[in-house]
Amino acid sequence: MGGTIVTISGTSLGCVSVTFGGVAANAVTASGNTVTATSPAGTVGNVDLTVINPNIGANANASATTQFSYITTPAAPTGLAATAGDGSVSVSFTAPSNTGGAAVTDYEYQLDGGNWVSAGTTASPIVITGLTNGTSYSIALRAVNAAGAGTASAAIGFNTPSPASEFAANEQEIRQVILDEAVRSQQSALAANQRMSRDARDRFVAQKSTGGESAHTANVPVDIDGSLDVKSTTISSKGIFYGASALANGTQRLVFGDFDIQHDSETGSSTATITGRMAWEQMTGEKTLLGYFVGGELARSNIAGAFDGDQNRIGVSAGGYAVQEVALNTYVDGFVTLGAGRNNLDMDNGGLALESDYTTQSITFGTSMSGVVEQPGYEIWPELSFSYGRTWIGDVGVTGRAYGLVNNALSLDAGSVTLANVVLRPEFRMPMDGRPSTQSLQVFSFAPRLSCEQVKTSVTEEYCGAGAELGFSGSSVDGLSSVSAKIMADRRGNRTTSSLQLNLQHRF
Repeated sequence: MGGTIVTISGTSLGCVSVTFGGVAANAVTASGNTVTATSPAGTVGNVDLTVINPNIGANANASATTQFSYITTPAAPTGLAATAGDGSVSVSFTAPSNTGGAAVTDYEYQLDGGNWVSAGTTASPIVITGLTNGTSYSIALRAVNAAGAGTASAAIGFNTPSPASEFAANEQEIRQVILDEAVRSQQSALAANQRMSRDARDRFVAQKSTGGESAHTANVPVDIDGSLDVKSTTISSKGIFYGASALANGTQRLVFGDFDIQHDSETGSSTATITGRMAWEQMTGEKTLLGYFVGGELARSNIAGAFDGDQNRIGVSAGGYAVQEVALNTYVDGFVTLGAGRNNLDMDNGGLALESDYTTQSITFGTSMSGVVEQPGYEIWPELSFSYGRTWIGDVGVTGRAYGLVNNALSLDAGSVTLANVVLRPEFRMPMDGRPSTQSLQVFSFAPRLSCEQVKTSVTEEYCGAGAELGFSGSSVDGLSSVSAKIMADRRGNRTTSSLQLNLQHRF
């Protein structure tokens, strides 16, 4: 430090001497009323600057003293941290503790080792705009004071935002949406399979009550006509299913149509599912009914929560079911199915838009034990059931759009979903025509239930609670076509789920 040229003003300045902290100055010149001198080397801080005038006379050896500050350039800023935004970055830092003996008058930044640019501020953070999204940068800072630009900080790297960075920041929420969709799909599949198994049990009981005779023998051309409207979280349908065909070996061929709406109060999401199946079943003995089926499903979900959007699903499935009478008015039934689905997902959170087409595979099985207790005017069908389902999702490829950029190479591993539940369900059936419920053309039903469910996704959750079902079923006079509707609600833990189910069945 040193080498600063200082100009001193006064009067009658002749051949003067100048000292800085007692050290003689360099290159001293005097010209009447001014003196210039160059400071010698010194340490940072204030020293006395003394001018001695050797003029003779009354002012001989007169001196005057003032203060002079030795300064140097500042040390480097530390603790740099970059927060990237849309085409910008905010860089926070800790100011240098050693400012070189003078106030910092500016900070300068350097991007990718280029030119130094004034930040126009003396405080943290500095904000830089005009950057390119989806780009990697490095940045260094230095402080500036009256002595000049100080030592540069170590450079740090940062990335401006892109679909990939937004995807990474929201990956957990995205994965949860996919898992929640798989859970609702699995719940719908299990419900459809349980209805299929229960309906087979009802047909078995009805066939036993008629001495094992078939309910239809005539050949009737198939006539299927109808329509379905799904809007938001409501569904309406109408249709005619009619036809009959006598098959060999006492085999019955059936068509099922299930419409199922689920709503999750926790996420606000809803799913409407249409399931269609064709089944073949027969009595293999007085106490056993066996069946198998092939089918497909269409589903549409309205997604709400951290992301809003929708998902459409097309699925196929196949499996079998059985009913066995184990004692008088006591039955065991069960099912096993395999399925696969193609899912089309479209959602966004206001900043990141996502699209994905991915496949899933699933397996379900279940069993129940039930009985029939006949009472005047109504029947009680107590049931204890267990069901299990697993859906494999695996890697999900995603196309993301954000900040004017598109990335179609995003992906995440969603793993799998496993559901298991146990339900105690005493169903009260009230025939409207005085017949047994399995032969009545109109039946109202009410079923309170206790249930426990385990849902395993990225975490395992277990819920126990209570719920209820309110339903109605009706059949045509010829017994070939039937329809049933059911409203269900369950409260497990802090979650409330509700669903509307509509089932159409035709034998031909």
